[in-house]
Parts: sequence; C-alpha cells; structure tokens
Amino acid sequence: MSNPARNAVVVPDGPLPVLPPAIWESKEVRDAVAAESPGAVVALARKAHGLRQDELGTLAGFSQSAISRLESGSNIAYDMRVLRTLQRLLGIPAHLLGLSDRTVPVHGLENMPKDLVLGMEGKALMALCASAVFGTANGTGVLTDNAVSQLLVLRRIVNDAHNWRGTGALIPAVRNMYDFIDTLRRNARGDVRRRLLGTGAMYAEFYGWLYEEIGDLRNAGVWTSRALEQGQAADDRDVVAYCYVRMSQLAEVDGDDDRVIGLARAAQRETGVSPIVRAMALRQEARGLARAGLDACMPRFDLAQSLVQGVERTQSDEYSIGYCFTELHVQMQRAASMVDLADHSRAIDAYNDLMPRWGAVCQWEQGVHTAKLAYAYAASGDVDQAVDWGFAALELARATGSQLIVNELDKLDPWARTPAIAELAAEVTHLR
Repeated sequence: MSNPARNAVVVPDGPLPVLPPAIWESKEVRDAVAAESPGAVVALARKAHGLRQDELGTLAGFSQSAISRLESGSNIAYDMRVLRTLQRLLGIPAHLLGLSDRTVPVHGLENMPKDLVLGMEGKALMALCASAVFGTANGTGVLTDNAVSQLLVLRRIVNDAHNWRGTGALIPAVRNMYDFIDTLRRNARGDVRRRLLGTGAMYAEFYGWLYEEIGDLRNAGVWTSRALEQGQAADDRDVVAYCYVRMSQLAEVDGDDDRVIGLARAAQRETGVSPIVRAMALRQEARGLARAGLDACMPRFDLAQSLVQGVERTQSDEYSIGYCFTELHVQMQRAASMVDLADHSRAIDAYNDLMPRWGAVCQWEQGVHTAKLAYAYAASGDVDQAVDWGFAALELARATGSQLIVNELDKLDPWARTPAIAELAAEVTHLR
C-alpha cells in the first residue's frame, strides 16, 4: 500500500450555503453551458464553495479521482445519477447541468431516485417524512394507506446516506423524524399503531447509533433502550433481538466483555427471529468470546457465516434489520477477533485476503478495520506498514467523523515513541 495522503479533508457540518444568483449568470458559467460541459459547471460551483476536489468527493460519496474525471469532461460528467447528486449538494440550478427541474414528490418514495434524497438533511428530510405519510397534505391529517411502508423506505434511504456520508446534520434530523413518528403513533389505533411503534423503534435505534458514532455512549444507551422497549411493545422480535445486539456492541466499546457475551446470548434467546438477525447475534457473541481470549469464538463465526449464506434475499425498498449484512461483515469481524487473540500474523493475512472486497462495506466500518490492521502490523513489528494503514484510517475518520475509528487508532499509543506513530497520534488527538 502506498503512503496515504496526509492533508486534512475539511468537510462542512451541515448543508452548504446558497451561492449568490450572480454566479449562475457569470460569463464562465454561460460559456460552460454553451459548450455543453456540465463538468466545468460543477468545477465552478465547487470553487465558489471553497471546496477542493477531495472535499467535494467526501461530501458526495465519490472519490477525488472521480470528481477530477468529471470536471475534465470524461463520460462520468454525463451520468445523470452523479450529476443529480452534485446538483443538489452544490445548489446548482438543474437546467445548467442539462437536468430537468424536479421537486420532492409527496408520495411514492420507492419510485424516487435515491440520489435525490442522499443530499437532503434537516428540514428537507422532515418535509419528506411528512409527505410520505400524508400524501398530498390536503389538511385532513389522515394517513395514506401505505404510510408505514413509506416511512420504512425513507428509513432505508437515510441509512444508505449515512453509510457513505457520516453523521453530518443527521442527528437533529433523525430526532425530528422520530418525534414525528411517535406523535403519529400516539394518535393511531390498532395495527397501524403497532406498526408505527415498531417503525419508531427502528428510528430510535438509529438515533442511538448516531450518538455512539460521535462518542456519546450515554445517549446511545438511552436511545437503544428506548428502541428495545418499543420493540417489545410492538412484539417485533427482530427489533428486540437487534437491540440486544446493539447493547452488546455498546458494552464492547465500554470494555465489558461479560456483558458483550451475555447480551448477544439474550438476542439469540428471542424466538421467531430472522436468520440474518440471529447471525448478527452470533457474530457479536463471537466478538465477546474473542475479547475474553477464548478460541471458542471461531465456531460461532462459522455458524453465523452459514446462516448468512443460506438467506434468500428479497427485493424491497423498505428498511429491514440486517438488509445489508453479508458474509463479508462476518469475515471482517473474524479477522478483528484474530487481533484480539494476539494472532496478528493470521489477522494480517485474513484482512489482506478480504481487501479486494472492502469497498462493499461502509466508510466508518472500513476505517475501524483499517485501524485494526494498523494495530496488527504494529504488534507484529512492522511499524512502517502500521503507519501507512494508520494514516489511511485517519483519513476515513476525518471523512466520517466516526469516533469508533479514533478509538481504534488510540490503541497504537504503545508505539508512540516511534516518530511516525507519534505524528499519527498527534493528528488523531485533533479528532477527539
């Protein structure tokens, strides 16, 4: 692996400001539009926002090289999905990129191009949440027939957005969305009330996860417990079991291995749980066993992997727990557990074997495992590789704002007397 770039990527927290209208009337923009060069328009807008190519790429979920190719006029500059994402993010009038003006629909999220939503935050997400359940908003306050389904579609879209963009303004937005759903739940009756209760639990769990990612374990625990209570009230066994898994993960961050194992086993005791959620619980039990230094973790990984391999995936736009959970997630945690067992050489080999597939997991998770790999190299005596991978993890921590990555990088402190590791540790300090 080549040395990762060590220049900080500065990502704005929240939506970009609206640019002055005069920019779109400038000669440079008019010339770019006349030349049918959407890439040049994007470049002008990016510079007006004071963003580098790598910073725009981080915000949009693309690589710096993709932004460079787009701006230079390659075929990617005519990809409607890419252009729509950048148009929304940078606030470019749609017609300047050859796109038709489109507004947020009031229903039918499952038919809505997902890139239109990935750039939305705050009030825009709340408006979308309201339109999803009230349709044309005719003032009657009556839910549409597919209101709960639409809220689950939106939950999945927001989840996908977070996986590749970090927390940003999602914490207040998701809280508002949860409060909105909870108000609907309190005024509903019968099966609709129960389904809203379970849906709200999924938003509450996500809200707790966002707090965990920024290092606020107290609020993470509060909201995961609330999600568990709502899942129990809704009699949604997948939600209940997954909340135990999440509590186990919080115990892992807190360093309580006995609770990690106990909560993961509580998840497995729930009846009627889907194979995917059961596999997640088995994987988490294996993590606890590994942290306790027990080789018994490996058969649990084997069982989790066999469950995932046997799952028949159904096509749906709705969020369901574990919809993106794959064999790769099991294998990466198996490699992480080899680090916990101090089998560093084997861990390095396992991670290197999986590396061609790392792009299939979200950025924060890539960052966590990249930092674990750095630790394995340091513990095995290869400090140069540890530094390279450590700085790679640092860039992912900057891009996502994930304190989980920072926590892993902190484990390199025993080698802080090495100048290069000391330099890395100093950079990590700025992220705490």
